[in-house]
Amino acid sequence: MGVICNPILTGDHPDPSIVRVGTDYYMVTSTFQFFPGVLILHSKDLAHWEPIGHVVTRKSQLDLTGLPDSFGVFAPDISYYDGKFWVVVPYYHGQPRCTNLLFVADRPEGPYSEATVLNHHFIDPSIFNDDDGKRYLVFGGGWVHELAEDASRLIGEAKQVWPGTGGAAPEAPHIIKRNGWYYLMLAEGGTFFEHKETLARSLSIWGPYEPCPHNPVLMQTNPEMKIQKAGHGKLVEDVNGEWWMFHLGGRPLTPGGFCPLGRETFLQPVQWTDDDWFMVGEQGVPMNEIELTLVENIDGIVQVVDDEHFAGTELSAEWEWVRHPVEGGFGLTQEGLSIDCKPFIPFGLQSTLILTRRWRHFGFEATTKLLFHPRSLGEEAGITLYRDSDAFLFFLIRRGIGQTSGQAFDVTKLHENQEHDGLYVELNQYVNVGKKILARSMLPIKPGDPIWLRTRLVEKSQTFTFYYSLDDIEYTNMGVELPAQFLYPENYTRFLCFTAPRLGIYAKGVYGEPEGSALFRTFIYRGI
Repeated sequence: MGVICNPILTGDHPDPSIVRVGTDYYMVTSTFQFFPGVLILHSKDLAHWEPIGHVVTRKSQLDLTGLPDSFGVFAPDISYYDGKFWVVVPYYHGQPRCTNLLFVADRPEGPYSEATVLNHHFIDPSIFNDDDGKRYLVFGGGWVHELAEDASRLIGEAKQVWPGTGGAAPEAPHIIKRNGWYYLMLAEGGTFFEHKETLARSLSIWGPYEPCPHNPVLMQTNPEMKIQKAGHGKLVEDVNGEWWMFHLGGRPLTPGGFCPLGRETFLQPVQWTDDDWFMVGEQGVPMNEIELTLVENIDGIVQVVDDEHFAGTELSAEWEWVRHPVEGGFGLTQEGLSIDCKPFIPFGLQSTLILTRRWRHFGFEATTKLLFHPRSLGEEAGITLYRDSDAFLFFLIRRGIGQTSGQAFDVTKLHENQEHDGLYVELNQYVNVGKKILARSMLPIKPGDPIWLRTRLVEKSQTFTFYYSLDDIEYTNMGVELPAQFLYPENYTRFLCFTAPRLGIYAKGVYGEPEGSALFRTFIYRGI
């Protein structure tokens, strides 16, 4: 027995769906415009989760090119049937419906099949496999549609069996069957502070459904509590016969305020009542701490230090690109990760060479060691703090300053040379397409010499500081204290932001010029 503190998965793990196969548990979460898409995680005890792969690993499965921020992969669902893993993905493209896609694999980590289009309707599909062998696709709004046994097509007509209790956006439907009852769960109220989980049941999958007398079965009503926005849940029965709900939620800095870590994954116990209903958490309220009988060791549930050396033949599942990586733009070598300085628009919606991973803590420190080998003026590489195409920051080493290297002249300095070659360390903030240079220093090194770039987020003040080093011993402060608020999900400008800030690395080049490269040897993340 271990006492576990929520959340189970910190930082940008929204819309969890879970399935148990024997003594193993598998989860998928939403990834929106990031690629590879649909993160897959594995656990033995419901508390320790390890990323093991992605469902969408090829552009042929799902092309994210050109999609607006927070479009693409909405809430997926994973299920197990006939020895295979079935993942349905709502592909949200805004035209105007959602296209629900199915991917199938023999192993949970994949590789997964090409997509089968099931329908064009509302979001958040899930698969329910009945004990009589029939299969059903359930999707947002409380709709049910029979699914062929091989899931190649839908059968008959869809029926809206229960639209919820009247809350906004009845989504994330999941059906389970117990003691002859079909239980249909919905998330209502939108994925914000009014979020909640509601429940109805029927003796037939087609209804009529009777709403639970103590709806909502999960909702946070106290704005002072740590866990807010609770909803979008799915149940799982563990190997001991105990029931649990995984759900999303957020942890605001202040009551009703910003959630820098976005939507995270939480775990709550489920209690069945004598009249065959259930409640979640503590009488419908999410619990900060829970007891898990499966857990023997509570260490390492929230990873504090991650030391990445880019070893192996593939990137670890922690890493995801902003949309698809530019073709032929990167490769893993014996020395580390090499990213070519290929041209792309960093605030555009096409392919990039921006590689990201999730924040896990309200305060952290991240350091990368890189060797920069530019061939043209204007090439750059370094660390990124990234929310979406409207808000990000590059902490970089670049070759050259001036118009030739892609920067504007200072018109107050007539007849002065503003073109300079050499290597510079620079801090660039991008908001609403606008670029602002926050700091710049010339470096006394030559191409190929190692440099360490470090950024630190101070939890209490929620400000970033930036440092560089030429020996990993003495670090120079860039002299900038930048409030992190511009990266918060709530500060979106064009599209609703369903993703949380990330951090990572990148390299970028110049159109029409020879391409250099950046070799990233290490990336060390430390939660503070």
